Amino acid sequence: MTGSIPLTPAVLASLRIPAATAPSAVALLKALVGQTLEATLESTGPEGLHLRLADGKELVAEGNLPFPAGSALALKALPLPSGAGIRLQVVRATPPPASPLLHPLTQGEAAPLLARLQAPGAALEPLAALFRALMPAGAADQPESWSGWLKEALRALSDPAASPAEATFHRLQAREGTGWFELPLPWAVGAEPLRLWIEADRDAGPEEGKEPVHRVFLSVPFSALGDVRLGLEQRAAGLRARLWLQDPTKLAALRPALEAALATLGRPVDLQILPLPDPAPDLRALAGGTPLSALG
Repeated sequence: MTGSIPLTPAVLASLRIPAATAPSAVALLKALVGQTLEATLESTGPEGLHLRLADGKELVAEGNLPFPAGSALALKALPLPSGAGIRLQVVRATPPPASPLLHPLTQGEAAPLLARLQAPGAALEPLAALFRALMPAGAADQPESWSGWLKEALRALSDPAASPAEATFHRLQAREGTGWFELPLPWAVGAEPLRLWIEADRDAGPEEGKEPVHRVFLSVPFSALGDVRLGLEQRAAGLRARLWLQDPTKLAALRPALEAALATLGRPVDLQILPLPDPAPDLRALAGGTPLSALG
């Protein structure tokens, strides 16, 4: 393409339809030069980008767009120099709405769960009662509070009767040997939720002659420690634990007690306490490693 395209905020990208390869499309667009067209990005293939105009007509354009299929585009048609074809300037792009199935991952599920716990139906009443019981100050200091809340909240988010908008997502994840959960904290309502990623190596197991490997990643806010990340990897040979804190020195005095508690599990434990990067990456980015490479 000859000539240059001004890089103004109004131009997001530019496509072209050469007259030599698409004369009918160019003839159609010549009548619309200077106008703004509405189109949908249908797909991208080796021959180009497939666009569908508002009236149903289809076009194939050359170029690249950083937008997913299904995006709604506003295109300004302009002539290429010397009658070489048509240039389509992208002046607006709106990605397709995310599938409701992915809302637990993309939008979070702690806030919707908290809202349902305020006026629970029959399926959520037992969890709501537990939530209310754990709200008083000091409840978070009891290990059984953590384990009880985690167990019951994860079960509720996977139950179609209690969480119809989230359960399908979690059941599909379970088939892949993974899990992503967000839970409100009863003892810190309004704080960042507890975020949890769980995975198992799909190719590891007795039938393949490999040891099973399970990993858990956790992020949770503490009033005294700030944002804390915990990574655990369990193998037949032992447990690897990684703790990331904004200030690791705050746990120095507690480290002997923490190691003693881990020793009661009856298997070797490799514990490291590390500084949390600033800014700390989203837990979903860490969990996306292959596999949880952030454990080191």
